[in-house]
Amino acid sequence: MEYDIDLSSASDFMNKKAYDMLHILASRYIISYGGAGSGKSYGITQYILIMILTLEGHRFLIARKYATSLKRSVFQLFLDLILEWGLSDLFKTNLTDMTITCLNGNKIMFVGLDDVEKLKSIAGVTGIWIEEATEVTVEDFMQLDLRLRGNTKHHLQILLSFNPTSSRSWLKKRFFDKKDDNVHIIHTTYKDNKFIDEHYKQTLENLINQDDNFHKIYALGKWGTLKGRIFEEYKTIDILPEDYQLRKYGLDFGFNAPMALIEIREDNNNLYLYECYYRTKTTTDELIQYMKQEGISTRDSIYCDSAEPDRIETLKNAGFNAIAAKKNVRAGIDAVKSKSLHVSKQSTNLIKEFDNYSWKEDKDGNSLEEPVKFNDHLMDALRYAVFTTERHARQIIVSPRRKTRFAGYGDYSGFKGF
Repeated sequence: MEYDIDLSSASDFMNKKAYDMLHILASRYIISYGGAGSGKSYGITQYILIMILTLEGHRFLIARKYATSLKRSVFQLFLDLILEWGLSDLFKTNLTDMTITCLNGNKIMFVGLDDVEKLKSIAGVTGIWIEEATEVTVEDFMQLDLRLRGNTKHHLQILLSFNPTSSRSWLKKRFFDKKDDNVHIIHTTYKDNKFIDEHYKQTLENLINQDDNFHKIYALGKWGTLKGRIFEEYKTIDILPEDYQLRKYGLDFGFNAPMALIEIREDNNNLYLYECYYRTKTTTDELIQYMKQEGISTRDSIYCDSAEPDRIETLKNAGFNAIAAKKNVRAGIDAVKSKSLHVSKQSTNLIKEFDNYSWKEDKDGNSLEEPVKFNDHLMDALRYAVFTTERHARQIIVSPRRKTRFAGYGDYSGFKGF
């Protein structure tokens, strides 16, 4: 069964290059790459949803490196788009298996490449989308490519979307460095996205005043190589440890930019990190609702951006131990760098920020003592929590009479002595 979907106005709710994809059906590989804010993911979601609605016999597989990152990103994007288009009655969603089934029998399946057993059980796929393709290895890609086979009335397609963050990537060698008639390349920047918000557009354009390489990659969508990474070493872990000495949180407020909340479990010199919350267009009240639903303890300290005293007060009124953080970017970075960092594999935005957080460079390519201010929301939240507690821990009080030394986590700046 095919649904009579009116696409006569599709060009109104789709960007032009996403709309043009509807007419690129013969290529096996569609490469959608370019700058940040260009609408790549949203356009591919629209494209797949239209295929599912208008053609019979489709089974799309959506893949990322880790299954948990899918649930937070494109799986939710599909659900949002189905709701936005008023099509909820035509789809059944299985949140446990992460599948979306259309009443015409077509199906969208979501799988992480870390879930080998689930991947093995999937058959009859007619299309694959690899989101954030720079996360996966060439071996991951080859395994997916081999699964896209069989006789169907549709062209079998693999779509790959990514930012060109490294000219040394296997993606460039495989799809760009030699001509392949089976490959169709779509390049987009924020200028191709007619729906981009003005705040983010200005953020991207301002990169030209901060770092040429960041501007090249994220504003112009050209191949580059990020240099001068601030956190060169961290380990990824499957789960956070249950045994630890201290738990705390860092919070960077946002609305147009993401609201970013990070959980930090500390044990000796080890920090175990988990990205709790990372959403745009969200309010403090919505964050509070999430924190209560997730059972975040009101006893744990939450170190917040001190530039937002009203929002800190809102958190306090909701019962949370919200504290205005001490802010010193360079000292905060040094405090974090002094620790051994362990990042949960599910924290995909956190990992991305770690991989992209870099020192600014001058016109001669020399590193400056200041990070590039772009997509660093969880980095800020991490610094707030680590630096504030480290700063307090280093404060030692000496009693002038008793010669007694005290060390603690309180702010004793007003202490007058015994």
